[in-house]
Amino acid sequence: MLVAKAFVGSKAPDFKTTAVVDEEITEVGLSDYPGKYVILFWYPKDFTYVCPSEIIAFSDRAREFEELNTQLIAASTDTPEVHLAWIRTPRSKGGLGHMQIPILADVTKELAAKYGVLLKDAGIALRGLFLINPEGVVEHITINNPSVGRSVDEAKRLLQAVQFVAEHGEVCPADWQPGGATMKADPEGSKAYFEAKGDHGDGNEGEFGTKLHGVADAEEFRQAVNGGQPLFVDFYAPWCGKCRQIAPFIEQLQEKHPDVKFIKVNIEADALKVISKEHVKVLPTFKFFKDGVEATDAVTGYKKKPIQDGIEKLLASSWAKG
Repeated sequence: MLVAKAFVGSKAPDFKTTAVVDEEITEVGLSDYPGKYVILFWYPKDFTYVCPSEIIAFSDRAREFEELNTQLIAASTDTPEVHLAWIRTPRSKGGLGHMQIPILADVTKELAAKYGVLLKDAGIALRGLFLINPEGVVEHITINNPSVGRSVDEAKRLLQAVQFVAEHGEVCPADWQPGGATMKADPEGSKAYFEAKGDHGDGNEGEFGTKLHGVADAEEFRQAVNGGQPLFVDFYAPWCGKCRQIAPFIEQLQEKHPDVKFIKVNIEADALKVISKEHVKVLPTFKFFKDGVEATDAVTGYKKKPIQDGIEKLLASSWAKG
């Protein structure tokens, strides 16, 4: 009896098996994608109902995952010939149509058993999804009953969360979205995260970012931009959750970089509406100015590393001109 070997934190079961790729029957292996993330998702059976909705949804968004250095692979226990027939059936008649992703044919059912998705009596796979990192380690597993389909958006969100943690070392809290607040995996980091969120009933009460100077009107803003000192501008609104969450980090940067002038612009203030319309499309927005012009690209959202990089570029441009 084959025992399931796919566990979060462990190496994913390797494979080299028959698959259909670009309407050709060939072989596909996990090792064919070195240095890439892999999302392997199982489905029960060809020529059924929920399955095509999932496979088509993933396939049609394959390019989005490619841009995230990720290979999507579908798999079932059907034969490659049945896969091929299904692909060649028009979508209007219940087929898949052209596929941008490989579809594995686990005819022996050994791979489904190793991944722990095999319904032995029925001989089909549950809807299992496995997110595997470039080192071949399983980062995430979800398994549904055959009647419940999966969300491509949620698979992408989880992938981006895993990639963020791998790149930045911080952890992603509940309901994290790209650009959202993260926290350091220690007591102080957790405390800072919840302080930034603010425990004020609905989370939108109380001031934040009080260490930054708030400009009063458009004229004061223009004077700061045209001044000789490198300038960092935090465009915010009192109701903006991400603005509140990142405020302590911005205050830390102000303390760390005394050569940079930090100001904040409340886009809700009537005296600053004209400035807000010119500079802000989303919140929060951060801009970097030197000698009246932007020294580098603006940063939007909760993105600590790009903000730090922007300040370094701002200082570098100042030193170069100095």
